[in-house]
Amino acid sequence: MFFTPSFIIDSIQQTKRTVTDQIFKDETLNKAAHEYITAQTAFAKMLANNTIEMTKYSVDSVSKVLFPKKEEVKAKTAKKTATTDINTQGE
Repeated sequence: MFFTPSFIIDSIQQTKRTVTDQIFKDETLNKAAHEYITAQTAFAKMLANNTIEMTKYSVDSVSKVLFPKKEEVKAKTAKKTATTDINTQGE
């Protein structure tokens, strides 16, 4: 469970912070760079979470259509039978 999107994002962003510490020796520039990286981290995590939630919803929706529960199939079959019985009573 280590390789979650959040773990990967944090790893990449921590690498950016380390590189930033080596490049920017000025405290003000380094702080600004870290704040920018923190904003990127929040945005990337938001996108990852939204993508995961949308994917879950889509897969669940498609699964309900392709593999309906047996109870739903029985209900639809019973409904069709009841309709057929009503239509054939007059014959």
